[in-house]
Amino acid sequence: MQCQECAADVPVLREFCPNCGAPTDPGIRASRRGAPVGRSEDELHANRKKVIIGGAVVLLALAAVGKFGLTGPAIHIDTDGPRKGPTVIEAQQVYDAYRDDPGSAAKRFRGHEMVVSGEFLRLVPDGYGSLDMRLKTSNPEAPLGADLAGIAIEDAKKLVPGQRVTVSCKRMAGGGDDPWLQDCAIQPGAEKSSSGPGIPEPPAPPPPPPAPPAPGGGSEG
Repeated sequence: MQCQECAADVPVLREFCPNCGAPTDPGIRASRRGAPVGRSEDELHANRKKVIIGGAVVLLALAAVGKFGLTGPAIHIDTDGPRKGPTVIEAQQVYDAYRDDPGSAAKRFRGHEMVVSGEFLRLVPDGYGSLDMRLKTSNPEAPLGADLAGIAIEDAKKLVPGQRVTVSCKRMAGGGDDPWLQDCAIQPGAEKSSSGPGIPEPPAPPPPPPAPPAPGGGSEG
């Protein structure tokens, strides 16, 4: 707005002109000139409206340059740092981490996408009409469980105990002494384990037939 005394530009929220020092409030200017200082309700309402509009303009300007959010701050701080894709790990390492320090293991793995390799043990009913997989660990009483996604169940049925397998899972769930993998699919290219049976090798191809005798090689009678 402009100063009523010297016509200089005055910020909306300033009470005095930075150029000539004149007050921006009409009532104060009137009192200095000896005019009545009383203001009507309409004048007070108009002044308050100017202040509100000026403040809104300032907030909109700040929002335009990204320094203020009109809907409030929505800042997420990831204390684990930026995620760089799934955690690729062995089933035994997962077991060791939860055995040694369950709290740190939960902070490291829980909710993260996981790619876990290990030795297939068996399939077990999950209690919901589906099947879960068990991967071998050093503790026979605590294999690592993998909750299979529906499409992976048929692939899992083709596995044999001792076969090495890799599963891609959406997240690590559970905790304490019962961690388990959730929504897992089986990656192709499973290998045989050296410590157990695996997929049988294909039969060797038959030997080639013997070469025919060279022409003219017979004896005369």
